[in-house]
Amino acid sequence: MRTFSVISASFLIVSCCFLTFCAGSSTESRANWATEAYKKSCESVVFIQGDKVDERRGGTADSERTFNGMGSGIIIDERGYIITNYHVVKDIRQIQVKTYDEKDYIGTLVGKDTDTDLALIKINARTPLRPIAFGRSHDLMPGEACMAIGNPYGYLFSLTDGRISAINREVGVNDSSLVYRLAVQTNTAINPGNSGGPLLNVHGEMIGINVAIRQGATNIAFATPVDQVVDVAAKLIGEVVKQQTAHGITVSQIEPTDYNAIKRFILRVESIESNSPAALAGIQSGDFLTGIGKYDLRNKLDFYRALIDLRANEEVAFSLVRNNGQMDIPVVFAAKRGEVFAQRNVSAQPSSAAPRTASNLPSNAAVSPTQWDRLVWENLGIRYTVMPAQEFARTHQQHLDKFDGGIIVTAVREGSPAEEVGIFIGDLIVGIGPWSMVTENDVRWVGGMKWKELQSESESIQADVIRDDTHYGAKIVLK
Repeated sequence: MRTFSVISASFLIVSCCFLTFCAGSSTESRANWATEAYKKSCESVVFIQGDKVDERRGGTADSERTFNGMGSGIIIDERGYIITNYHVVKDIRQIQVKTYDEKDYIGTLVGKDTDTDLALIKINARTPLRPIAFGRSHDLMPGEACMAIGNPYGYLFSLTDGRISAINREVGVNDSSLVYRLAVQTNTAINPGNSGGPLLNVHGEMIGINVAIRQGATNIAFATPVDQVVDVAAKLIGEVVKQQTAHGITVSQIEPTDYNAIKRFILRVESIESNSPAALAGIQSGDFLTGIGKYDLRNKLDFYRALIDLRANEEVAFSLVRNNGQMDIPVVFAAKRGEVFAQRNVSAQPSSAAPRTASNLPSNAAVSPTQWDRLVWENLGIRYTVMPAQEFARTHQQHLDKFDGGIIVTAVREGSPAEEVGIFIGDLIVGIGPWSMVTENDVRWVGGMKWKELQSESESIQADVIRDDTHYGAKIVLK
């Protein structure tokens, strides 16, 4: 592996200006592959920005030593799911997203894969969005034309074009353990602000995500191949689905060389969990899936996208091919485990008891903060980060009369009390029982030191959760 001096194509402080050019009278004669590809894909690209702490200067959230980070993102689902580079949104206090139609949203980090530097964010779109058209990267050829759409230096939705220079590069980033594997090299102009945006082929199909440029060089940039992006995006959305319902199916994506006589079908059922909804409906290993409800299936990402909004007791038709015959099989989905968060009490009110603060957690040399957090993971089943008080006050003003702050859920353990009640990654927990969740030690006290005592006192305890700026009460089972 060669390690270059590579920098991410993301963040600088800039001023943006916009120029509007008058269209000529003969636009049809001036159209070419790039204009058509841009027209097809520009609405699927977003601008991402937000304040970040400059760690290189020793800044902290309290010291306000921040800079304005910016990058790009790609819409992969009409309901507001966006794939981007993790380094674009890492440590951003509030993810600000602007769509091509100049609408502004606040994004939530749904999941991340640090090995590939990819992240999934979600915006609550007011109208259905236009997802990007996916190409393939397994057969890219050096010399073929390509183009990028992104937000270099804050110039929104800019187009640059070039060629594929090479494929299957392994590129290490200086001062980091991050390695971009199987990267696509291109001479397309990529600049800070392009990170997370698409590299497109002549048909306007995404063939990669632009990730980095070679520092000190000219016309040397790199993109993560789209086949890898689809796999990671499918995994991240699959984790969202897993939090909501159970289906019992494991699928694999058949590569083009394996198509043989069934070239149309690329998703194969690899295994079925016994007594699962899919097994009870009659779906079998070896079936080829072609659709779920209104969604046609072309890859694993489509499979999980089709399942996002399904809930317990909802029925949907799985279209499949078995022994060269087509059929539709209705599947009734099930709750993952126990009482689901969908059955939460919207009118629940937090306790009026005084919040337990960090000073209430006794100093114990035998138990480190890391060990307390391990107990929280084992008992309650979450990993978390504290939302700064000033951010809570800015983003959740309508809840300030009831809550002082909260913790953001960053991971949920399978089979845990948190998962059983339907708590998701990205949820903001503002209280558990009579205690506010404002500091790390508030969580450690309830989920660690106090947990066994709570189990002996009660069957359950209420958690106050804010999701999409709405307050819910969720009953966490303690035993």
